[in-house]
Amino acid sequence: MFPVPLTPGCLSRERDLRVTSGEELIVTQDIAVVSSSRVLVTDGVNHTVRLLDSQGDKIVSKLPLSSRPQRVCLLRDRRAAVTLPDQKRIQFIRVDGDTLSLDGSIDVKGTVIGIARHTNHLILSYQDPGRLEKITMNGGVTHQLNYHTAGRELFKCPFFITTSHDGNIFIADSRTNIISQLDQNLQVVQTFTSPMLTKPAGIVTVSNTQLLVAGSDSKNILELDTTTGSMTPLLGKAKGIQVPWALDWCPVSRKLYVGFGGYKTTINVYSSK
Repeated sequence: MFPVPLTPGCLSRERDLRVTSGEELIVTQDIAVVSSSRVLVTDGVNHTVRLLDSQGDKIVSKLPLSSRPQRVCLLRDRRAAVTLPDQKRIQFIRVDGDTLSLDGSIDVKGTVIGIARHTNHLILSYQDPGRLEKITMNGGVTHQLNYHTAGRELFKCPFFITTSHDGNIFIADSRTNIISQLDQNLQVVQTFTSPMLTKPAGIVTVSNTQLLVAGSDSKNILELDTTTGSMTPLLGKAKGIQVPWALDWCPVSRKLYVGFGGYKTTINVYSSK
């Protein structure tokens, strides 16, 4: 069965999902949907990863980390991987029911920001300078894409990464406003831009040919059709989009979770008709 594509007007706003308790504030750096009722959020202020009950609207687990987390991706064996740029480290986390626990880590060479799982590997993005790596779960580098391998500077701020089921890799560069599609060997296949998209941030695949991209400065969520290269606005200010930063899509519940820049107590939730 093919996923039902998202089209303009198909997303309606639901009740916001709390990511804090009491008056506590966090900065949502990234979101990863674990299941139709569980969502992981990385908190860049309090240095935690939080597991949320999206149906009961509550925090079910909160795990302190050794430094500021950025991006998070899910792995196959009930684990997740979180980037810790200040320590140049990937922290693995076990997600056992409603319990989060530390599950080892690996050190990397540079200020690692973005992360995504690609089969049995991880795709990492770095800042200063912008570059990409494909590594094993033990940290062994299998492919690199940087100034030296490409012969030119391809990335400046490649902050968010997503992958599709057919093996493609997509990078959102928040400084160049370019979405790049790469193959499994980190070769650039094609690039996408639009005057409607400025400072792209969170990016997620809905299907092999449809992605959602958060425009942080353009204050919108766009649908990107990789077969045509067209970008279509799905959400904007009228639907509560302010400065969208992180997002993830649940294919089971057909819900979109959106986190915003700045100090917040909630993330937005949208459901597909």
